[in-house]
Amino acid sequence: MMLTQYLRRVKLSLALIIASQLIYSVPIYAADARITISKACRVELTGESTRRWNEISGMSLTNTLPSITRELENAQRRGDTSFTTQTLDFAIKTITTQIQSLTQKDNPKLATILDQIVVLAKLLPSGYSLGKTYVLTESAIAYAQIGQSTKGKQTLQLAAESVSGIRNTPKDLVAAHIRSAQGWIAVNEPAEAASSLNYGFEQTIKNLKDTYAKRESLLKLVNLYAQINQPTKALEVLKQLSPQDYDPDITVTQVAATYFKAKNPVKAKQLLDPLLKAALAIKDVEQREIKLMNLVLHYAPSGDLGRSLQIVSLMKRPNSFRARSWLTIAAEGRKFNQPEIRESALARLVADAKASKIADQFGGRFDNEWYGEMSNLSQTRGYHPELKALIAELRAVNLLGIVLKDLIANKQFATARQILPRPMIVQMDAGYVDETDRWLDNIAIAALEAGQTQDAEARIAGEKTDVRRLLRFAQAFHRRGNVAVADQLFTRSQVIANSISALPTAITTHGAIANALISSNRPADQVLNRIVTLIQTEKALPQQAQLLLSISSEFAATPSTYFTLAEKLKLLQQVDFATLAGNQAIANRQPEEASRFIGYAGRNPREKLDFALRVVELNLTQGNFTKARSLIPIQTLRNAPESSLPPIAERSRLWGKIALNLVRTGDTKTAIAIAQNVTPSPEREQLLQRLRCYQD
Repeated sequence: MMLTQYLRRVKLSLALIIASQLIYSVPIYAADARITISKACRVELTGESTRRWNEISGMSLTNTLPSITRELENAQRRGDTSFTTQTLDFAIKTITTQIQSLTQKDNPKLATILDQIVVLAKLLPSGYSLGKTYVLTESAIAYAQIGQSTKGKQTLQLAAESVSGIRNTPKDLVAAHIRSAQGWIAVNEPAEAASSLNYGFEQTIKNLKDTYAKRESLLKLVNLYAQINQPTKALEVLKQLSPQDYDPDITVTQVAATYFKAKNPVKAKQLLDPLLKAALAIKDVEQREIKLMNLVLHYAPSGDLGRSLQIVSLMKRPNSFRARSWLTIAAEGRKFNQPEIRESALARLVADAKASKIADQFGGRFDNEWYGEMSNLSQTRGYHPELKALIAELRAVNLLGIVLKDLIANKQFATARQILPRPMIVQMDAGYVDETDRWLDNIAIAALEAGQTQDAEARIAGEKTDVRRLLRFAQAFHRRGNVAVADQLFTRSQVIANSISALPTAITTHGAIANALISSNRPADQVLNRIVTLIQTEKALPQQAQLLLSISSEFAATPSTYFTLAEKLKLLQQVDFATLAGNQAIANRQPEEASRFIGYAGRNPREKLDFALRVVELNLTQGNFTKARSLIPIQTLRNAPESSLPPIAERSRLWGKIALNLVRTGDTKTAIAIAQNVTPSPEREQLLQRLRCYQD
């Protein structure tokens, strides 16, 4: 029954894959496709691949790069065209949706993966031109995003060779050329981008019959022509659209800005003047201001700040619309090296914010107009310096931390103390919180680490109750080499902890002290022994297990110390602790910690074996195949006394899971042998059919 349900799920996944391929006009079997997977095995292998990709997509890209490499190697080894196209599609979508999350140190690994993708894509036959073009173009853009423009250009050339093979699908052909243009823009080749756009425009006019697709294509073309400073061409495309298809205040203004950047201010004025006249004719004040703001936001990036200032002068109210306009002009003043305009616009921005009495609410729970919109502008256009300047001038408590972090990082401690309001009441979801002491501590510790000890000593001198605060300063003094002060603070923290009567709080506090001592390379035996003593005041083992689990987060960086505590308390093999700690380790994706509890986690034989297989599967997910193979409980299920085994029906299910896990480790031969233990025979034959698909 379970196998039938599994196959049904696999068929559904395959149906979705096939539908996706049909959408992209990628044939399942083109005439020149290479078929190395039998019809009987295609559902199995495709379904298993989809399951693995679902696991991959649920994790961060940094952690899944090795898994993506393995999937690409698997596709290359199989050599089946349809299987390869699916793998490439999954791989490139996984990468492009998460590439922004990668760090610099991940880039070389990603570059190697992109190399693999390009090699596989080049091998796709002509019947797969659309999929090949898509994969190569996206790979090229990804290369550009990690600073490898040369490889990006080479890959775009390969995509250009492939695009000519796209037949009888005008919509896909146009989309491919437009995406190719975006690729050429990414690698800073505007001439090549223009060539792709010209062809895309020609094909859109000649062959696109779908009204919606045609409109979307033309709008993209306008935007991209503007990006490569071809305003005349952008205007030509715009004439193919009806006024209802776009917002002139945005689209036409962007074209006007492009004309100004192209040294044609006369044409820019010809386009902008009618828009300005139409905006001023609007009776509703708010609607008029929104239109004027849009003109500024989309024209100021041209560098024509004089004209932009004229437009802002027509906005009479100090509200969020005018504020966004001032922010834009100030930031563009910096970009175009016009400091006087920048400073003047910033001053007007601050004045408008103060006149609107927004300072206390700026960035808070009830600010629905100001900060969110300005933050979006800053993120998309790089206006952060001006936004931070506004926050500093307003001393906007809900956002002042952004400025304080910068000041601390730049060792401007006196300025940070000076702008810090007292009290600093910040809006939180749960209400209001005074952040004054936290920031004064941050400043003092940063100054201490820079060699200025006086403020830190003064800040912590009177602390009598907050152990974690004492520990924070103790660790800072330790890092600085002020051992005597650190010793004193650690001692004070232990005195306070010893005075706590509430058992859970006392244990948690001692856990924090132990963690701080260990992270400072100081002896912690005395505190660890105290934790054991405190936990043992509870006589029942389940309660002891709960108390020890409550401090597990304190030992996240030193799990061996934590498990030493468990050993001292004789909890490692205690079913409550083993089950809770084991499940916690699996949830935290910590296979090494979870494996400690194999044989102990679970209240009956079935639960114990299921737990062991979950640890195996976690190792498999993380690519630890050798470790996973060593943990598969074959001997336990085969040789354990009958009394310690689950019922026969349960054993059959477990043998099936073991066989499938063996296949995932690469041991198909043993998997087939193990499958002989599955009953009844129809289910055994189904399983054997599946397993044989993995034989090379």
